[in-house]
Amino acid sequence: MTDTEVLTSHLGTGLLIGILYISWLLRVLSRRMSEVTKMRAYYRGFDLGSALLIVATLSYILQCNAALAQHPTMVLNVEFTLIAFYLPLTLGVTVNLVSALIYWGWLFRRS
Repeated sequence: MTDTEVLTSHLGTGLLIGILYISWLLRVLSRRMSEVTKMRAYYRGFDLGSALLIVATLSYILQCNAALAQHPTMVLNVEFTLIAFYLPLTLGVTVNLVSALIYWGWLFRRS
């Protein structure tokens, strides 16, 4: 990582926390909609998606701290990044997207 990337790397944490907040907000709204319409509890998918996003966020913070400390540990390996950051991030966002489309997909359908 270059010096600029190391200094600005912690700004990405705010983005990941923002995604977690949106996930929590959609969970709350979907739970309420599920109670009103007597739908099955598909909103629990947001819990799984949020757990995966938390893993990705913690992995990102760990990688940023390792880069700041300039220790070439296994945390900075490409394999670790793919398994601990990108895979949970992708799966978490996908699970949240599917859960949101189950509840809010009617907004996008044409009549």
